[in-house]
Amino acid sequence: MIERIEEFNDQIEDLRKSTDPDKRALVRYRRPVGIASMHRIMATARKALNDAMYGEARLITFNPAVKVELPPEVRPKPLVWTDARVARWVETGEIPGKVMVWTPEQTGTFLDFIAHHRLYAYFHLLAHAGLRRGEGLGQYWVDFDEDTGTLAIRFQLLQVGWETEFGTPKTDSSVAIITVDRGTVLELCAHRSRQQRERDEAGDAWANLGLMFTEPDGSPLHPADVTDLFNALVEEAGLPPIRLHDLRHGAATFALASGADMKIVSSMLRHSSITITADTYTGVLPQVAQATAEGIARLVPRKVTSYRIMPDRPAIEDHPRLGLVSGSQTMIHNAETENEDEPPKCQEAGRDESLPASLEYAARDSNPGPAD
Repeated sequence: MIERIEEFNDQIEDLRKSTDPDKRALVRYRRPVGIASMHRIMATARKALNDAMYGEARLITFNPAVKVELPPEVRPKPLVWTDARVARWVETGEIPGKVMVWTPEQTGTFLDFIAHHRLYAYFHLLAHAGLRRGEGLGQYWVDFDEDTGTLAIRFQLLQVGWETEFGTPKTDSSVAIITVDRGTVLELCAHRSRQQRERDEAGDAWANLGLMFTEPDGSPLHPADVTDLFNALVEEAGLPPIRLHDLRHGAATFALASGADMKIVSSMLRHSSITITADTYTGVLPQVAQATAEGIARLVPRKVTSYRIMPDRPAIEDHPRLGLVSGSQTMIHNAETENEDEPPKCQEAGRDESLPASLEYAARDSNPGPAD
């Protein structure tokens, strides 16, 4: 079974790379079966075969599924589209990771670009509240409370092959009431007014399903069409590519960057466990990581701060334990006495008696004792 799945994946990849557009069209909406799905398929097989082995009928005496070994399921870590990664992508077309996240500025640029699109509110909601694609498409107006700013997530629009059907969200914990910001509430209200105008124009042809996001005639949107629309809008905006689902990852990243507790972010995403949230979003925006590093440095009290500068050419004797060299320069900054308007001065280590003993020793000793 697993071998057949892998053959199926290879066929999809081969058809995608074909120069024949008709062959590429055959797999336009078919995705390879990922390792996570393989693990879930095998879990189902093990359960079914266990029932056959231990049930009353005793159909088999051995469960062959327990002998199947799969590569470990590794949850991909989101990577942020930093300036360096964007420059590399522009030059080579290289996408550095499977899960890419826009910076807040890039997200704002995208939302500004599509501000007048009829489905703007849908993308705005995903980017701010972290809904999954199908959850947004399965949202009903009756589950939106304008006064409290809440949404009840109860349904999602599923795509099975090309067909669609309404179902419950991904997990039991995904069924929940979430709170959205006031700006998102206003955008949803504006979208409702826009939809009412479309309903008036459609007249009797309007499909009165009560859905929040629909075609111009009120019928459900197709998930694949929404994905294609998103990809086209991203390309038109000139932004580095992300998947539609990565808007959800971006919302989580921004929430953590704003200082939200991990438990709060986990509740917003409606994960079944906070461990999933922590494992997925351990990486943060670069500026946030930098601020954290600087905050750690500020907590360490110092009266003297030293900046060691290595010489232009290597010295004869090296300091093997501290990584310094004999004859190197040490720049000393005394926070209590130095004039802040004057630039720090470099002094040659080993020649200034005012040096702290530890720094003087580190700079001149080329034969230290054994490491502690």
